[in-house]
Amino acid sequence: MHNFFTQFNQSGVIKVMEEARKHGYTVSDKTWCNFGQGSAEPGIIKGAPERITSFKVSHKQNAYAPVSGLNILRQHTADLYNQLFRNKKNLVKFDLENVDISGGGRMALSRIIASLGKIKVAYFVPDYSSYEGILSVFNNIDPIPYYLKAQNNFQFNLAEFKKFQQKYKIKALILSNPSNPTGNVIIGRKLKALIEFAREAKFLIIFDEFYFNYLYDEQKQLFSATEYLKNIEKDPIIIISGLSKSWRYSGWRVCWSLGPKKIIQKLSIVGSFLDGGTSNPLQNASLQIINRDNLIKETKAINRVFTQKRNLLVENLQKLDFIVNKPKGSFYVWANVKNLAEPINTGIKFFNQALREKFIVVPGKYFDLNPHRRRRKLNMTDYVRFSFGPNLNQIKIGIRSIHRLIEKFR
Repeated sequence: MHNFFTQFNQSGVIKVMEEARKHGYTVSDKTWCNFGQGSAEPGIIKGAPERITSFKVSHKQNAYAPVSGLNILRQHTADLYNQLFRNKKNLVKFDLENVDISGGGRMALSRIIASLGKIKVAYFVPDYSSYEGILSVFNNIDPIPYYLKAQNNFQFNLAEFKKFQQKYKIKALILSNPSNPTGNVIIGRKLKALIEFAREAKFLIIFDEFYFNYLYDEQKQLFSATEYLKNIEKDPIIIISGLSKSWRYSGWRVCWSLGPKKIIQKLSIVGSFLDGGTSNPLQNASLQIINRDNLIKETKAINRVFTQKRNLLVENLQKLDFIVNKPKGSFYVWANVKNLAEPINTGIKFFNQALREKFIVVPGKYFDLNPHRRRRKLNMTDYVRFSFGPNLNQIKIGIRSIHRLIEKFR
């Protein structure tokens, strides 16, 4: 019977967690540190808004919500971006028709990719592991890799990308900004220049901004491509974000896409048969969370707590001969293990040995995106991704475990 089905590879992070469970990992076991997790600590952190732990559901909320989301939540989201990034008088403001609500980032991306025509879509290598499956499953697009260079610490170079875009006739680009896994950020003048190029070259950019308020060593603590849009109805830009990272409500699966109204209409049409829409009760509860003052307060708390965790993890990894790409954003450290001793000097080997010491990382190969398995050789085999999403106590436990593993093979 399996012959009736297409074969897909499981998400790298899911594979990692399944293997960890085979080695005895459970969420409740505090002797483990999950450096592999793609979520921020969901509990109380000092200075953040009070966490929602319960809410009432009316009979009306037990009905289906509109596929594109509740109008009141769409307007709430539009207002948030207008207040934060489009508050100058001369800038046209978003309204609810510029917003599409969906059940998580992967569903938002699926709606977008499914809506595209038969075009070439560029993606960065390395980038978010789940892009691989999304870029593989929809046959309407042709995914083309753009390799970020290790010698440049995986920083984006617009001049080089312009040549790439013209050579391969790229019509769309998808990227996480801030980046998962490298922690790099395209911000300020560089971000403005990229958007201007997209406008001139008439190609679509899909900005995954789920980590838009995880910024370190910058004057700003949150940012968005929406700040640099000249004409929100004509600029070929889509921005996605949601509650998962920026408010640390990953289990709610409430996400939004912002873009020109004609594009948002297409996303709703695709959503009508692809997923049917997002939870009505959770959308209503999200109204308590999504506002400017709440986000600014949350962002200040995140910056204080996550900067401390980042610095602690980076300093320890550097002492232990990892080659570390110090993150400017997100909550990941992208580290090269090639200088470590055998048998922990590749991503997979390090991962396997780490499980024996009760900590979890994600091997770099899972961010070496390869839709449709076109490439035989992978380039990120010397890397691992560490998350500093867990709370500080778990990070400290994990750091002791890393030291123990390194000493074991010295």
